[in-house]
Amino acid sequence: METLGWLLIPLGAVALGLIWVAWRSRRRQPVAPEQGMEDRERMRQAMERPLPSHRVRAEQYHEDDLGPRS
Repeated sequence: METLGWLLIPLGAVALGLIWVAWRSRRRQPVAPEQGMEDRERMRQAMERPLPSHRVRAEQYHEDDLGPRS
């Protein structure tokens, strides 16, 4: 009986995994055109923002110290 208990653990994990995969791969509702265009505009604006400079970030810290300069 103890062996049966140990065999049920992986079977339960497989069952939960199958349920999770089925839930994640379900068909989504179509997005309203207005919402899709708003999301696209937000993405465009985010892509136009300048990236932070690594040089500035590196200059803020000492070589042997993890804390910022005072």
